[in-house]
Amino acid sequence: MFLGHYGVAFALKRAHPKLSLGTLFVATQLLDLLWGIFVLLGWEHARIVPENSAFTRLEFWDYPISHSLVGALTWGIVAAACYYSWPTRDTTRHWQAAAIVGLAAFSHYPLDVLVHLPDLPIMGNDSPKLGLGLWNHPVATMVAELLVFGLGLAVYVALGSKRHRVRPGRLAVLVVVLLGTYFASVYGPPPPNMTTVGVSVIVLVLVAAALAAWADRRTSPEELEAQHLTPH
Repeated sequence: MFLGHYGVAFALKRAHPKLSLGTLFVATQLLDLLWGIFVLLGWEHARIVPENSAFTRLEFWDYPISHSLVGALTWGIVAAACYYSWPTRDTTRHWQAAAIVGLAAFSHYPLDVLVHLPDLPIMGNDSPKLGLGLWNHPVATMVAELLVFGLGLAVYVALGSKRHRVRPGRLAVLVVVLLGTYFASVYGPPPPNMTTVGVSVIVLVLVAAALAAWADRRTSPEELEAQHLTPH
């Protein structure tokens, strides 16, 4: 899954407005970010198999560090701990924010179970593997992705406020980039090698997070004052 993870990030942003959308974008895609790094390091492995499924050309056969159930739980705890220990002046409900970051990181695994073939291990490569196989049904996969993404985006837009307002132009840029990347990956040519895949995943996660932080920038005191002074 790709778009669905970002849908979760949009929705969780409104669960705790002090959280940056950029932070949540990284959290929901933390497992893929780590996977890209581990592939480049040779710690995890996948291969390009054009006929692997009706939807994806990648065969994931060795990634228990990043994409096992135990791994997802561990990385969720690590993400929460890192956020909680990060220096900040705003400590209001800080532990709740950290818990949401951890939940965002863990949410990657159950969403992947929905679409993946049975290749997501419980612990190691020899443990039982989960996956409902929605990737075997391309139309259903795209409907599920767009539905989760759309619902999360709707929550983000509907629950905006003066202090955490929606910036339509910036949000539109972010959404177009995400949708464009998604459809390019679905309908574009297969990647030439796994090194390209690993680098692309890392760059995409970081660029998307940077765009999300830019699109979600908190309203400044000057902007709040200008809104207050603007006649209605």
